[in-house]
Amino acid sequence: MLKINLNSNIPIYEQLIGEIKRLVEANDLQPGDNLPTIRALAAQLDVAVNTVARAYQELERLDIIESNGRKGSRIRRDFSLKPKDDSGIFKESILRLLQKGMEKDEIEQLFYDNMNIFFG
Repeated sequence: MLKINLNSNIPIYEQLIGEIKRLVEANDLQPGDNLPTIRALAAQLDVAVNTVARAYQELERLDIIESNGRKGSRIRRDFSLKPKDDSGIFKESILRLLQKGMEKDEIEQLFYDNMNIFFG
């Protein structure tokens, strides 16, 4: 069961992304499992259809789910919690920073500042 907090400072679509990831990590959702349709989940959670659509788009961009058009979406059959390569470790963080409005040069500077913490 997906849990969201309508009073949270975290946007609802981000909560949905986190909840679906949590269910996958807990093995409550398995590769190939169908997700509710966007409209059905929006109605169930009493949120806007566009909010659920945005969460599903982000999950698809993160290669966690795949869309089957009108048939709905499902957890990717080839999904694994283990990143395919080390570059995948940064993908979600970069996406979140972009969503906050940061530019490429700001993200690079933030990365290098944090690298300097470890490597001087």
